[in-house]
Amino acid sequence: MDSDLLGLEKRVVMITGAGRGYGRELALAYGTAGATVIVVDPDVELAAQVASEVEEKGGGAIPIRGDLSVALDVVTTFAKVDELFGVLDGIVHVTRGQSQTSFTELLEAEWHELLNADVKSSLLVLQHGLKYLAGGGFVVLVLPPLKRQEPHVAAVRGAVAGLIEGASAVFPEEVRVNGVIPSREPAGEEYDRPLVRAVLGLGSMASEGVHGEVLRVRLPEPPSPPELYDLLADLP
Repeated sequence: MDSDLLGLEKRVVMITGAGRGYGRELALAYGTAGATVIVVDPDVELAAQVASEVEEKGGGAIPIRGDLSVALDVVTTFAKVDELFGVLDGIVHVTRGQSQTSFTELLEAEWHELLNADVKSSLLVLQHGLKYLAGGGFVVLVLPPLKRQEPHVAAVRGAVAGLIEGASAVFPEEVRVNGVIPSREPAGEEYDRPLVRAVLGLGSMASEGVHGEVLRVRLPEPPSPPELYDLLADLP
């Protein structure tokens, strides 16, 4: 996308869960588009590594350690951004809950972990976003992938979508709140570009006036790794 059309030059944008996967790819994309990126991740070493990658590509970035499912971390993260920049123009929150457990085998503890990682973190980000983006800006939430069809994951996805709808009703007109649902898990920059472009678009001036939308983004499937039999067949 043309950086002039995006209108992200010199904007301060927070990307959460930015140490890996979609978060990392979005941090790099916003940095390339001219934004100053706040790289937030529970693993500060990963955050620092991604911030360095953004700078290597000519962008500006700072890493902050923060687990956005923990209320105190959310408070200190936003306060740190305010201290450093005095302004925040946008937030991209990447939900990060993982569950490989079948619905019938799901334990209560894992259910609460999923709610904290995705629903509670989204609620806290939106609460603080309302305070720090009062002058205008955007929030984009990246929801759990559609490929996860277990009822407990679908429930989490629905709850986050409900937060987007509700927040859009109470946020000022100048603050856009939207979301995206990828079709699958991250697979690398080459295969995740449609999602990155969708999130860039929702954070740009090109989406001015767009509120409360949750876009489903169909991503190409990466090629399957070669089977062991095929690898052995290639041996001399």
